[in-house]
Amino acid sequence: MVAALTKYSSPFQRRRPKILAIAGTVTRRKTANRQRKKDKQEEPSFSCANFSPCSTYFMAVTNSKRLIVWKRHSPGNWEAIFQRHVARKSIQVRMCSTKDTVLVADRSGDVYSFNLDDAEVTGGKLVIGRLSMVLDMIIGEQDNFLAVSDRDEKIQVSCYPNCYNIRTFCLGHTQFVTCLALLPGPPELLVSGSGDGTIRTWCPETGRQLHRYEVSIEKQAGDTKENVESRKPAVKRLALQPSGTTMACLIDELPEVLLLGWQGPEAGWSRLQSLAVPCTPDDVAFDDDGQLWVTLTSPPSVQLFAHSTDSNGQWRRLEVPAELSSAGELSWAPLLKDVSSTLCQSLQGKPAIANGNNGSLARLYKQWFDNEHSYLEKKRRRLEEAAAASAPKRLKQEPTLS
Repeated sequence: MVAALTKYSSPFQRRRPKILAIAGTVTRRKTANRQRKKDKQEEPSFSCANFSPCSTYFMAVTNSKRLIVWKRHSPGNWEAIFQRHVARKSIQVRMCSTKDTVLVADRSGDVYSFNLDDAEVTGGKLVIGRLSMVLDMIIGEQDNFLAVSDRDEKIQVSCYPNCYNIRTFCLGHTQFVTCLALLPGPPELLVSGSGDGTIRTWCPETGRQLHRYEVSIEKQAGDTKENVESRKPAVKRLALQPSGTTMACLIDELPEVLLLGWQGPEAGWSRLQSLAVPCTPDDVAFDDDGQLWVTLTSPPSVQLFAHSTDSNGQWRRLEVPAELSSAGELSWAPLLKDVSSTLCQSLQGKPAIANGNNGSLARLYKQWFDNEHSYLEKKRRRLEEAAAASAPKRLKQEPTLS
């Protein structure tokens, strides 16, 4: 009996370690995948970031859906004073000019407001809820309106803070509206860039289009007419000089920066100059001194341009200081140095990705599928089969003998 039990139980004893080994391997793989997913979620990189209008606050939203606000008490002294969790991945964060309120927009179409004086930990107050994918957001200089652009070719202008009161819609774009900018007034005007290759200027009070500028792509060597027509000059980013007379424009997948000049509401925008860069730029911004900063996708990661004071008035490239501390001629260098050191501590030495709209805009174009032809073809075959089935069958006639 003991021998029989040993005989029949020994095969199971031999297989059991193999089963345990397989189960242990699966468990280790699941644990490793879970750890990698956790590390990816906790990776301290930013989906969007921005300064307050007074440059006292710096706001950023991490990829782990956490809003962080730093306050600059003195040179070199930045403190994280506010942290909240947001519901979804954010694409834009801005701060009001007249109050300590931060607005966060996510891709699902919702905009939430966070009051920095609110001690209660909440998920923010819903300001706007929309069904379209939001691509950019901007607030009026006096916090009197909030403009939101989306993938469905629309710009919605709402009264702020009561955003349920929609002031107007700016309609005219035929593709997604990627970026918004404010042209200082009076009167204050709204500028938009779109995937349809146009830059349009609007009146935010009435939604009336004041000017339309067609972005053109110069024909390159070896390009055919079909290639030029198929290459859509999608506007990726807009940046206005503090004076409001010059605007920098980035075109998707084009290694250059387009500079436009504002000639007034009647003449609109005119082309000033095109600045060539080594690779596709990620973002562009003007500083308080009117100099143009361009971030690139590959080294050199930053390029600096300034408007020359000679007779031709062209923009020329400047050397970027190796260390911001040595850039004494730049009045805003200490501020930028403080932010850089603060972010390096928060990011633990990892690079920040400070814009959610980076990358190609090709995925934002809507794909249209024409199924009418296949439907009509199937309908024709179905009618022919039905007609053949309902037709009376003819009797086969026997041949007659002559």
